[in-house]
Amino acid sequence: MKQVLSILILAAVVVAFSSCKRANKELQKDAKNIAVAMCRNIETMQNLKTANPADSAKMTSLRAKEKEAEVEMTILYQEFKAKYKDKISDKKFSDEFAVELRKAMLDCPYLSKEDRASFEKGMK
Repeated sequence: MKQVLSILILAAVVVAFSSCKRANKELQKDAKNIAVAMCRNIETMQNLKTANPADSAKMTSLRAKEKEAEVEMTILYQEFKAKYKDKISDKKFSDEFAVELRKAMLDCPYLSKEDRASFEKGMK
């Protein structure tokens, strides 16, 4: 009887650990998707700042990209909110997501030195 109980407890721990690991991978994937969209938005904003205002075709194209990024971020946020609705108010979950998002944002080549330093600082 004790062996069966020990095996059941061990099995429960293994299942709990593996589901935690899967959840973490899923959160990493979601953070990465959001970071990629944020990075594209940063790129577009930088391009808008440096574009020649007299180049109306370029400005129109960049403004369209800016609008697309806005829509994409809204959709990603709504999906994230729906997927994690039970966890969003949990501080541990929020902290874990913030770390994953910071890690993912460090892959963005369009971050300013200040923004990069801020993301790195937030991971410590």
